[in-house]
Formats: sequence, C-alpha cells, structure tokens
Amino acid sequence: MDQGPEDITPEHVLHSAAARLLDVQVETYHALDTRNANIISVSGTVLPLAFGLLAIREQEIPATAEKALAGAVVCYALVLIFAWFSSRIRALEYRPHLPTLRAHASRYSGPVLQRWVANEYVSATIENEIALQRKAQRIGWANTLLYLEGLFLALAAALTLL
Repeated sequence: MDQGPEDITPEHVLHSAAARLLDVQVETYHALDTRNANIISVSGTVLPLAFGLLAIREQEIPATAEKALAGAVVCYALVLIFAWFSSRIRALEYRPHLPTLRAHASRYSGPVLQRWVANEYVSATIENEIALQRKAQRIGWANTLLYLEGLFLALAAALTLL
C-alpha cells in the first residue's frame, strides 16, 4: 500500500533510511567476502602454475628471475596474511535485539516503536561501518599484493625467456 505525503512520518523516513543502509552493509560484507575468496583462489593458482611452467624448462633460471620469483612468493604470503585477517571479521552487528523488540512491541505504539527500531538500526550501522572499513582495507591490500605477485611472476617469466 502506497503512503501519501501526509502519511509519511519522521519515524517512517528514519526507519526506512536506516534499514536500507543496514541492507547495503550486509550486501557489501558479502561482496567483500566473495572478493577475498577470489583473491586467495587466483593468488594460490598462479604461483604454483608459474613455478611449474618454469620447472619444465631445461634452461637454468637466471638469478634476476629467481629474485622476481622470491618477490612473488613474498607477495603470496602477504596475500594470505591479509586475506586471513580480513576473514577474521566474521559478523556484522544487527539490532534490535529481538527479545527486547518483542517486549517493547507490547508496550509502545507504532511510531514510538518504529523510532526505537530505527535508532537501533542506526547504532548497528555505526558499529558495522568500522568493521566494514577494516575488512575492505585488508582486502584492498590483498588485492594490491595479488597484482604485485602477478607483476613479479611476469617479470620472472620475461627474464627467463631473455
């Protein structure tokens, strides 16, 4: 049922906005987890593949290429560390606490209850913002290190072919 402008209360606006932000945070959290899994997958695939391809060559690997490979291994280790740290952020805050909501629902009217729920959503989103920023920053570092790992592997391959 559509509400007319005269039916929209400040409680409704606050509740809708806070609920939407909480939904966006949950979607962002899942997107970050997916990105983290992809980074680990790619990083863990390209390194052994590169080593395998270089191992089948009958030519000796030059010292400069070995240094580039060592750089790739260091990047891989750092990717794992940052990905692990980001995966330690496992849950987001969700409010209101449902038993408290049930108790309040029997005592308070619609607009008062709706404002209380909206305020709980706002509190949850504030706490979630910190966790999401931390998670995104760690995944960002893992992603940057993945690119650097690829650069080192490409450099090693080029130096081996020269």
